[in-house]
Amino acid sequence: MKVAHLAAIALLLLAGGCEHTPSPAQTTIAAEFRPGQEFRECADCPEMIVAPSGSFIMGAPPDEPRAPWFAPAGKKPPIDPEGPQHKVSVRAFAIGKFDVTRAQWSAFTVATNRAIAGGCEWSGFPHEAPISEASWRNLGFEQDDNHPVVCVSWNDAQDYVRWLTERTGHVCRLPTEAEWEYAARAGSVSAYPWGETASHDHANYGSDSCCTELAKGHDQWLHTSPVGSFPPNAFGLFDMHGNAWQWVQDCYADSYAAAPTDGSAYDESDCQRRVLRGGTWGDPPGLIRSANRNWAPPPPSRWNPQLEYRSGGVGFRVARVL
Repeated sequence: MKVAHLAAIALLLLAGGCEHTPSPAQTTIAAEFRPGQEFRECADCPEMIVAPSGSFIMGAPPDEPRAPWFAPAGKKPPIDPEGPQHKVSVRAFAIGKFDVTRAQWSAFTVATNRAIAGGCEWSGFPHEAPISEASWRNLGFEQDDNHPVVCVSWNDAQDYVRWLTERTGHVCRLPTEAEWEYAARAGSVSAYPWGETASHDHANYGSDSCCTELAKGHDQWLHTSPVGSFPPNAFGLFDMHGNAWQWVQDCYADSYAAAPTDGSAYDESDCQRRVLRGGTWGDPPGLIRSANRNWAPPPPSRWNPQLEYRSGGVGFRVARVL
């Protein structure tokens, strides 16, 4: 456990960054788990951190510069995808301290005898190369076991959290979009948790114009960086911004008009787009803001109907019910 992280959380709660009004059920949770507590339930399981219950304002204010629109068939949404801002109350939950790593994903594939699925976009291979050649093991750029696993689909991530649930006996899942933003902000209200301006000393991302990798300052990597290479946020979480997009549970909606306010996931019976959060190694600063939203389809890929969508810039992290 990091005492500094616990102190930071306590200060945020006292300062009103998170409104801490737990229900009786949440009080029971607090007796077993402490905000900021770190735990790991098996040797190759992800390290988890307890995020406190609280409330926050989700979305971006109207005057925060927006990233380029991401809309189906190039259609500009009629309303702001990062609005309207709304208050969300989140129950305490555990979330991965880091993205799921290659080593952790490899342990899962070995335990389940899972075949390596080819077909990965935005890898390190030349753009003219067939995407079928790329996979999480063959990216066209260098990784070691401490890098985030990428080239995994939303369904791949679902299989992993189901396996982790069976292995640990506790309900593991992807974080909801609200939980993700709550954890990424960690009490902050600025565009980034460290302030209003992007910084390569705080995250691995690309050049100012889309979409070219860049190594600058502390950011020494053109592609993925080892997890934990940049300072953590006030909740003790690493790489919530940049490095790799992170799948979350929600179905993508064009705005927050119908968004839940209790921290649960928004879903539709025939969901065609799943939400991605956090930005990646090749994205411009606007795409790694706390409020920025992106999406990608589960099966099939928009580029290849025979494949699920996988990308060299897309991974995930785990959440756990407490």
